[in-house]
Amino acid sequence: MDSVKWRKIKEIFQAATDLPAGKRPAFVSEQCGGDAELRFEIEKMLAFTDDTADDPFEKNAFQIITGGDSSLPDRIGDYKIIRKVGHGGMGTVYEAVREKENFTQQVALKVIRRGMDTDVILSRFRHEQQILSSLQHPFIARFLDGGMTADDLPFYAMEFVEGEFIDDYCRRKNLDVEQRLELFRKVCEAVQYAHQQLVIHRDLKPRNILVTKDGTPKLLDFGIGKILSENEAPEEAGTATAWGMMTPAYAAPEQIRGERIGTTGDIYSLGVILFELLTGEKPYKTDSKSQLEIQKAILETDPPKPSSVGNRELPIADSEETGNRKSRVKNPKLKGDLDNIILKALRKDPGRRYVSVQQFSEDLRRHLMGLPVSARPLTWKYRASKFIRRNRVSVVAALLVFLSLLAGITVAVWQAYEARRAERVAQKRFDEVRQLANNVVHKYYDEIADLPGSTRARQILVSDALKYLDNLAVNADDNPELLKELSNAYLKMGDVQGKMYRANIGDTGGAIESYRKAVSLMEKAVEKYPDDTEAKEILVRAYDNLVFLMMRAGENISEAKRMVGKAIGLHEEIIQKAPNSDRLKIQLIDLLIRLGDADVGSGETQDFTVRLDHHLKAVLPAEDLYRADPEDFEKVTTLARVYQRIGSDYFWIGEQLEEEGNEPEKAAEMFAKALESYAKSFEMVEKMGALEPGKNVVRQYQAAALVNLAGALAANGRFEEALRMAEKNLKIAEDNLAADKVNKEANFAVSVAFELLAEVYFRKKDYRKSVECRSKTLNVDREIYLNDKRNLEVLGRIPIHHRKLARLYDLIGDGPRAGFHRSESEKFDKIFGKNMNSADR
Repeated sequence: MDSVKWRKIKEIFQAATDLPAGKRPAFVSEQCGGDAELRFEIEKMLAFTDDTADDPFEKNAFQIITGGDSSLPDRIGDYKIIRKVGHGGMGTVYEAVREKENFTQQVALKVIRRGMDTDVILSRFRHEQQILSSLQHPFIARFLDGGMTADDLPFYAMEFVEGEFIDDYCRRKNLDVEQRLELFRKVCEAVQYAHQQLVIHRDLKPRNILVTKDGTPKLLDFGIGKILSENEAPEEAGTATAWGMMTPAYAAPEQIRGERIGTTGDIYSLGVILFELLTGEKPYKTDSKSQLEIQKAILETDPPKPSSVGNRELPIADSEETGNRKSRVKNPKLKGDLDNIILKALRKDPGRRYVSVQQFSEDLRRHLMGLPVSARPLTWKYRASKFIRRNRVSVVAALLVFLSLLAGITVAVWQAYEARRAERVAQKRFDEVRQLANNVVHKYYDEIADLPGSTRARQILVSDALKYLDNLAVNADDNPELLKELSNAYLKMGDVQGKMYRANIGDTGGAIESYRKAVSLMEKAVEKYPDDTEAKEILVRAYDNLVFLMMRAGENISEAKRMVGKAIGLHEEIIQKAPNSDRLKIQLIDLLIRLGDADVGSGETQDFTVRLDHHLKAVLPAEDLYRADPEDFEKVTTLARVYQRIGSDYFWIGEQLEEEGNEPEKAAEMFAKALESYAKSFEMVEKMGALEPGKNVVRQYQAAALVNLAGALAANGRFEEALRMAEKNLKIAEDNLAADKVNKEANFAVSVAFELLAEVYFRKKDYRKSVECRSKTLNVDREIYLNDKRNLEVLGRIPIHHRKLARLYDLIGDGPRAGFHRSESEKFDKIFGKNMNSADR
């Protein structure tokens, strides 16, 4: 049927439903003229509004217009007819037996009914045969045979399923929620299999799902199913799929509207079925038989939460023993995840439903396992509550031990001096406390590390854990294993307190102190136990972390460079014992990067060519590691970091040349090289995101890569590309800050994002917008410094902002404001000096 005729059918039908039933035939006859096909289609649809229909959502027009066939043939082809077991939109289904010499086969025989053998219906019947013959799955009724009756009506035979409709089965068996969900997931498996074979059902409902005695579901009736590879326009479905053959109660809104139906239509129908299995009711209700009212209910009414229907009671079978024919079992388990899962499947917009039946079923599995589901936002509170429910006993026990931790340490130390027996008791208690401290610092920390908004929880963890670590450290000198445990714990605490460019609580001074404690403990361990390779590796990592943060704080850069030298010397000893270790090769590359970061050259102005020489030494080993295993996350990350450092060195050399103004061509060459290196780094960061999506460290690298690449694009005159990237980076930074306001590094990322926009606008000569963005980054940096006075990286940025604002106001002709910012810059220079160094990303 073409789209023009289908639109005319809808127009006449809509007008006819507004008339009294007695006036409809004459009106339809007048409007259709001599077009018999047009009149037949409209009369079939008007039959749907018949007041004799029990449930307007349940009956389709074909069922009403054709009714049932009372005759029962003796045989059809090779099959002896036993009884009629049902009828649907296109045909009648019989129980039949095929008897041969060596076997007897019981089948369900579906025969198209006389009167329905139009070209369209015959085509759909053959289409259903084609679909069924392609599906081989334990939860789908099998296709066995096909043929023609003596009076030329097509039929096909399929597996005879002795069972009950799924809703009747659940009620009679009194299945609880978990059992119903497990049964429903088997149905999902069958539908997902059909979708993988490029087949959609389009009429999923409880009456098309039988459950055998052993609890096996069987999916039936692909009468209006569709092979996805068919190339048909939305209107070509005609009345057969719009209002003729589908069952409105389970039809998706797009199916009601006559639009193209995809796999998400079946997902919607499954959502309705699950709603009904768990509540005993349908999502929509109306007392009207009018098509318009039914359309309105499905298209415009939001379904209620399943937990709000039926007083959260689970429908079960009538109870003859109690005499209560409305007996129900109280069911408080729908609220929460199940509400969200079902309502996501029932969304009006197909694009907002589950993308596949498998994803729908997986959410149900995760709910049954007590795991977080995708239908709910993965907030820290939600994930934490799931973790606690799954590990209730362990969490309660840990909390009890945690509360007794301080008292336990004191008692343990005191008892150690009493006697040998008391000493053994104290040692046992000490070991328990030590184990708990390890769990708090590592196990519990790692559980929440990648949760957005978890910085506040980690802040509390730091405050409590440091007390226990300091107490344990008092008696750690003669215990090498404890020294290593404590050092690792202090390193973890330093990361939470102030690790650069990672989520932290903005305590640079506290982080430096924790890193120094780790260094001190490991220097003792290496001195006492010079053959302990593990202790040397931890010390190398402690030096690296401390040096990086010392540069942010502006602390003794010479000392930092000496520490990097010590770390490289220790690393040479370690790698001799394991020359093929990829992990140690990565650590050497990190040390080369850090050596470049710390070596500022000689003279008052930082010499980026010295840094570049160190960083270039890291390129070949990093590229070799990547080529050997390009899917390894750590190797990809290492190469991204090397390319980024080299890009920054070229960029800063270009800026110095640009400021001097003597060699513009040389500056342009440096900016071009910077863009090339940043582009390579960006490519590696994108690969990091593909390998480990959602990790906090990946988000941080992505933000930094956008900043670097946008700045380099602007320096190379590609302003529009630079602006798009800079605006994208600002959106990411603001979203991360909104999710975790306690995370001070997220504040710094917002500052860097505004600074980037200011630089791009400056190079584009849009000075007023540059002023606006530069002022915002100045305000954010001031706030960060007021909360973290040891963060000299931020402090060093403030006079730079004033100097650049002074220059901008000069360019736009605002002398007073230019003078103010120039004065502020000079104040900082007098107090702190002009050459405060800061670490780079």
